[in-house]
Amino acid sequence: MKIAWAAMFLAVAAGACGGGGGEKAPVYTPVSVTNDGDVYTLQLGDLKMVVDGARGAHVAEFSLFGTNVLLTRDQNRNTYGSVYWPSPQASWCAAGGGCWPPPAAIDEQAYTGSIDTGSVGLISGVASLGGVADAMLTVGKIFTPVPEHGAVDITYVLNPTTASVVLAPWQLSRVLTGGITFFGQGSGDVTYTQDSDPTFAVTDGAGDRWYASAPVSHDSKAFADGTGWLAHVTPDRMLYLMSFPDLQPADAAPGEAEIEIFTNRDYVEIEGQGPLATVVPGNAMLWTVRWKLRRVPAGTPIEAGNAELAAFAAVVLAE
Repeated sequence: MKIAWAAMFLAVAAGACGGGGGEKAPVYTPVSVTNDGDVYTLQLGDLKMVVDGARGAHVAEFSLFGTNVLLTRDQNRNTYGSVYWPSPQASWCAAGGGCWPPPAAIDEQAYTGSIDTGSVGLISGVASLGGVADAMLTVGKIFTPVPEHGAVDITYVLNPTTASVVLAPWQLSRVLTGGITFFGQGSGDVTYTQDSDPTFAVTDGAGDRWYASAPVSHDSKAFADGTGWLAHVTPDRMLYLMSFPDLQPADAAPGEAEIEIFTNRDYVEIEGQGPLATVVPGNAMLWTVRWKLRRVPAGTPIEAGNAELAAFAAVVLAE
């Protein structure tokens, strides 16, 4: 199905040039995939994903038992939900640094979507990259329920339409402050942007790396190697876990990393990236991220570096 969707995206682009402790255990059937105009809903029993096709195909909701783990548009009108960007950020503008905002056609404008045999496929308009000569590209997103694993797979399809590009895939999810973000400990040290708040710190514990959200005075960001997964626990005990192919540091885009964490006064961005590659027209780059959501068992401490919490995440990852 992913290959079929990818072929469709290429054709369009060419034409455009847990439970526990007595809590209710979640179920992931029945499965339905529906739309109300540009809003697409994947329902897997107690698990739900909502995609806003009119606004950059943001994932606007990822919820279990009705509890959404993502920052909503009501909480932050412009910066919410989960998005995909081409990496590195330096590719977005001719200056090659400090590039903002991301390409509008990919990040905020309407995508064209449809439902086919249980999956949702959406494709952006054609975007240009100011830092890459002659670069024109589209981004496709394929959302596929995987009820046997209690998950949704998102496959991102990056397709240049006029010339080859050297880019990497990049997914960002925004969550409210106050939770705990953690990921497998890869190689090397954690690094930070030069202007990060000195209180912003990622720590080691139980074989993983952890960021316990705390107030910062200004924008701050960390970069690290991981092991192919990234998790976040909300204050109301929901474990949001994403997995993707492990990225070797040498394969990361310049100035980027497999795992990136950004925070400010209002929210945290938890970010994963894939390998830098040369992508030619007609041969799209596909990158799949598996999303899971579980309730942390009652009695498991929600603390950075806690071995029991790390073990629970490992169980969910293996499901």
